[in-house]
Amino acid sequence: MKTGIKLLVLLMLLVSPVMAQQKGVEITGKVQEKDTQLAIEQASVRLLSVKDSSMVRGVASSTDGSFSLKNVRKGNYILNITYIGFDPLYKNISVAGTAPVRLGTFELTDGSVRLQVAVITGKAPEVVVRNDTTEYNADSYKVTEGSMLEDLLKKMPGVEVDSEGKVTVNGKEIKKIMVDGKEFFSDDPKIASKNLPAKMIDKVQVLDKKSDMAQMTGFDDGEEETVLNLTVKPGMKQGWFGNAYGGYGSKDRYEGNAMVNRFYNNDQLTFMGGLNNTNNMGFSDLASTMFSGMRGGMRGNAGTGITSSGNAGLNFSKEFNKKITLGGNTRYSHSDNDAEKKSNEQTFLPGDSISYASNHTVSNSVSDNAGFNFRLDWRPDTLTQIFFTPDFGYSKSHSSEIKNTSTRLNSDTLNTSNSDVFSDGSGYNLSGRLEFSRKLNSKGRVLSFSLSGGVNDSYTNEVNYSNTEYLQEQRNELVDQHIRYDNKSYNYRAYISWVEPLGHNNFLQATYSFSQQQQESLKNAYTPDLETGEYNVLDTAYSKNYRNSYINQRASLSFKAQREKYNYTIGFNVDPSYSRSENFIGDTVLSDLSRKVVNFSPMIRFNYRFNKQTNLRIRYDGRTTQPSMTQLQPVVDISDPLNIVTGNPDLKPKYTNSMRVDFGQFAPEKQRAIIAMLNGSYTLNDIVSKTVFDGTTGGRVTTYENVDGNYSFNGRVIVNTPLKNKKFTINTMSMASYGNTNSFINGEKNKSKTLSVMERAGIDFRSTYLDLGLNGNFRYNSTRNSLQGQNDMNTFNYGVGGNTTIYLPWNFKVESDITWSANAGYAEGFEQNEILWNASISKSFLKNNQGTLRFKIYDILQQRSNISRTVTASSISDSEYNTLNSYFMFHFIYRFSIFKGGASAKDMRGPGGPRPGRMGPPPPPRF
Repeated sequence: MKTGIKLLVLLMLLVSPVMAQQKGVEITGKVQEKDTQLAIEQASVRLLSVKDSSMVRGVASSTDGSFSLKNVRKGNYILNITYIGFDPLYKNISVAGTAPVRLGTFELTDGSVRLQVAVITGKAPEVVVRNDTTEYNADSYKVTEGSMLEDLLKKMPGVEVDSEGKVTVNGKEIKKIMVDGKEFFSDDPKIASKNLPAKMIDKVQVLDKKSDMAQMTGFDDGEEETVLNLTVKPGMKQGWFGNAYGGYGSKDRYEGNAMVNRFYNNDQLTFMGGLNNTNNMGFSDLASTMFSGMRGGMRGNAGTGITSSGNAGLNFSKEFNKKITLGGNTRYSHSDNDAEKKSNEQTFLPGDSISYASNHTVSNSVSDNAGFNFRLDWRPDTLTQIFFTPDFGYSKSHSSEIKNTSTRLNSDTLNTSNSDVFSDGSGYNLSGRLEFSRKLNSKGRVLSFSLSGGVNDSYTNEVNYSNTEYLQEQRNELVDQHIRYDNKSYNYRAYISWVEPLGHNNFLQATYSFSQQQQESLKNAYTPDLETGEYNVLDTAYSKNYRNSYINQRASLSFKAQREKYNYTIGFNVDPSYSRSENFIGDTVLSDLSRKVVNFSPMIRFNYRFNKQTNLRIRYDGRTTQPSMTQLQPVVDISDPLNIVTGNPDLKPKYTNSMRVDFGQFAPEKQRAIIAMLNGSYTLNDIVSKTVFDGTTGGRVTTYENVDGNYSFNGRVIVNTPLKNKKFTINTMSMASYGNTNSFINGEKNKSKTLSVMERAGIDFRSTYLDLGLNGNFRYNSTRNSLQGQNDMNTFNYGVGGNTTIYLPWNFKVESDITWSANAGYAEGFEQNEILWNASISKSFLKNNQGTLRFKIYDILQQRSNISRTVTASSISDSEYNTLNSYFMFHFIYRFSIFKGGASAKDMRGPGGPRPGRMGPPPPPRF
């Protein structure tokens, strides 16, 4: 040890003179916003090598926007300045002689989501809040080798991923995922979450992205969507990189996935493909959506089940020059789902009566989806913007379902039913949107317009055979039909906007839009001819044809004021609409209903920016929603004999008042992030179902009614902060919600009050040799009903979990995660007490550890539950379904990278050693 210290001291003495001789000059400057001239704090300033774009120096700007890059040697460089929400800035600079280089002031332009982030040496904060953007540092959350974005998101505070792959952040559903500010496979976020390797991601940014039109006009048009923007790790933008893995295990489980990326400056090219039978449906099943309303006898998929799927896709973005950028994607996916579900539902009727419905469903669904969409961004000059986005999709499906049901009232069995349903269908949709905006002067006068439209055409052929026995009436009802569904529609919309400046930083916007939608939905059921046996006899009782026409107009006037610390917008909308719906069989018109309605709705937006890291947003909307034609049509639908539906032509439009308050704060000196949200809504003339239970047949007859007084509100607070030594980090999420719902139970009015309280907290420890995380959660739900005889309910769910990663010599790594879940307040037989434990061991090898062999066991204790319970004001539903149980799998994972000059991903990390927050495994011991 002493010898080693002596050698180290000697080496430092030898190196010090050399370093002194190489001491360079100082480069200084300042960063500010172009529009407001305000200084930008914490902007990332990087000095890049002209030769290979590797980082030479990097700093963050101070509170007054100034920065200083010290000890820069002679040569030519590229200065890169970035900050969340602004366009990146690049400037070529030259250093000669020994005099300091004074660069002056740089102005950044608001660029929405064209985002990039530089490497900052040291441990990066886990969560950063800047204005209305929340940013997660990906390297702060440990995932196993070969993990996808979805696995990474599940570990981030405030992020939830459900069993279908839907991602919500702080209660808001993610509608789109972008990569470095560019759309990634359009509006299917599941493609990115289930296919993008977690290893390639540097930052995950959550922001409310305004529509193209709102960005062009500067006025919020209500079409804002919450998106994730992923920044690729620094250095991975000058070459090829990719990730591939394959695995096979017990119970014939297999999975394979490959992704190849080509990033070059602002151009992107990504190819991906995969196969598996582990329920990883990497692309959305568009067929399930297209045909969901065209399967009368089919009640839907039996459950999660087990899915085998495959997909392939190509995504690209090409910047031809500063004026024209073209992007888009093509995609194909296939899925085959086998599902089995057993369920029991208790419905509490007024008095002491309870109805029990049980069913056993086995289903199979096979679907194929293909499509493409493109986006052309053309900026002929600095005053004009043009966007064009065509989209095409094609789907086909085959489904089968066998279902057995029974209903009883208390102890008396009322009916039993058996049904077999088979269907085949296909369809396409084609749409496009053209948007134009032109600045007419330098003060903010803007003219914009938009044209959009689309067509849809789909059909389904269905075979429906069912037999229902009504025991109390001692009769049978047999349904033997072939059904043809046809659904055709088209729509178009024209929109124009004029923005007029009123003095200094005040603006007035006037807009008008006209849209029309035409739809024809045909359902023709045929029974067999008694002589020929062919299904050519029209069954008028089960056939139902609609022809709908909707015309909507909107005229709006809005005022916006922009100030240094805050801005606000006040607007008012007038919405005249006309709708007409015909219900017919052949040439016979059963009903012809038309409505003319004029709606009024206000809008308020208020944003206050205390500083760059603290922001408050308040928004209110009044929104009118028309009842659907199905809810209005006074025509009886007996497609399902046990669930008959009829509309109510006297329904009024419902009016919803909504308010949302968001607060975000990040303290750079403490690396602490606080996010708070409050949402509330109150609805007038809410439209609710009114169902009456038939105590003789066990069937239900449903119509619709208007009710007042439905309201709900919820709040969340998220805190993420490191402890003093920065190796420990704690995070918490507290949530509470309360709702009042007026509804009907067996035709009688009931008021239900629900309260839900949830707490989730965790602590993480990271070091060179060990990563450790512990978390716990608790949830309480309470339901109180006003109707006599309705059961009040109190349920509890709680759990504890942990995960660990141990870095061993010779590039071995052991990973494990375990979760204990339990509940209380549920019926006997549906109480949960399970421990889910997964573990793996992996070995990295090849040059730069590009290859990894892994052995992983899922659900080691074989305790995964396949039951679930849904509780409402009037019913309790328990389900049991087939799912993936315990199995093990061997994986081979390979990562490759070919960057400019032959560098690898490891080489491209820049100075400062390992990436922030990721120390890497220790070297093997030396003997």
